[in-house]
Amino acid sequence: MSSDIIASLKIVLSKTAFDSFIESQRLEAVVRSRPVDVFYDFRSRRVSSTTGMVFEDCLWENPENFRIRFNGDGSIAILSGSTTLNFADGSVLTIQPVTGKVSY
Repeated sequence: MSSDIIASLKIVLSKTAFDSFIESQRLEAVVRSRPVDVFYDFRSRRVSSTTGMVFEDCLWENPENFRIRFNGDGSIAILSGSTTLNFADGSVLTIQPVTGKVSY
């Protein structure tokens, strides 16, 4: 029982941290007035950015890479892969095209 609660809490915290990471990359693109690319490598379970930032708490279960670009105006382009991320508890996090809004 308590292990389920801990696992669920880890997922919630990971989603929030990833949401913050994505937003920081969007804002960096706006500040720089040039694109910032973000890459997910499912083998290493890491998200890397052309800014040099890395997010390592990837708890989703998607077995494919994705690549997104934040443009200087804050819009987002999904260059490859799926940005609908599925978690072990059955929950989903989605990064919306164009706006970059994260929903979960």
